[in-house]
Amino acid sequence: MTEVYRVGYLERLPLGTPYPGIVAHVARLLGRLPGAELVIDLTGVGRPVFDMFRFSGITPTGVLITSGTAETGGGLIYGMPKLDLVSRLQALLHEGRLKIHKDLAEADTLARELQDFRCEFTAAGHLTFNARSGKHDDLVLALAIAVWRAADGGISNAGIFRYYQKLACAVVPPRDVIGVDLGQSRDPTAIAIVRRVADPDGPAMPAVEIRVPQ
Repeated sequence: MTEVYRVGYLERLPLGTPYPGIVAHVARLLGRLPGAELVIDLTGVGRPVFDMFRFSGITPTGVLITSGTAETGGGLIYGMPKLDLVSRLQALLHEGRLKIHKDLAEADTLARELQDFRCEFTAAGHLTFNARSGKHDDLVLALAIAVWRAADGGISNAGIFRYYQKLACAVVPPRDVIGVDLGQSRDPTAIAIVRRVADPDGPAMPAVEIRVPQ
């Protein structure tokens, strides 16, 4: 059956939330979703925050969002073109395979961010894909990297593994991924949780209600 990606959680943390507080908050979210994976955007903050997660006992997958045209890297850190990440979201929305619960507090914000993306050519002839000037894209990027990983991004031989998984299991278990776009001085940290399910009528994301420490 056609796989569907259900967005069950969206959050923008208060601007200026310290990174140790973010790590602790994400750890609590992981504790509420046993077996969930974590993928974080390393583009602006780099390796030190990635290492903070690892020192706390969490092993995330890191993504460096690039203006290139091909996926690079491997292991724990990958380079991913922004064009590929965001266009995947838009394609899934068009196909009706990205389900965003309308009651989520940040659902309207996410919709606006998706609408604000523009595809343009630079003077040198390169294609760019960015939010309009003065607009945010943190929720879009948090969701984009979560969907990338939920769709087996960065996992070698994933197709073969999923094939044998379906042969071995009457029901393929859902896959939960937490995507985190780490904020900087002017942008808040954004969090999106996606559940990939094989059955469009399958289980929704369980409620996750955790407050970030002030």
